[in-house]
Amino acid sequence: MAQVPYEFLVRWDHNTGALKGAHIKMFDDVTQQEGMAQPVAIAGAIGFPLADVLTAIQSGAIIAADTANAALTTEQTAHAATQALLDTAQTALADVQAKLTAAGIP
Repeated sequence: MAQVPYEFLVRWDHNTGALKGAHIKMFDDVTQQEGMAQPVAIAGAIGFPLADVLTAIQSGAIIAADTANAALTTEQTAHAATQALLDTAQTALADVQAKLTAAGIP
């Protein structure tokens, strides 16, 4: 077996105490190196024995938090892109207004 369970890390928000996220890592026996941190949601798919560590309810809560954090990141990226478009449009509007004013058009 080349990949074996190595690490299960859970984080809580230091301000609110709410569950913030978690990750797992596997260890490669062949290379003698730990793998990259991966979302808990894929634990079963890669053979990480999460059920041995957690109850089904706890596991579900951590997977839900992991999924919610991924969705939040996606939404934050979309928001930033929308904000950039809005900033560009506001700059263009101000430029047009300045040209109209310079041309004597109210």
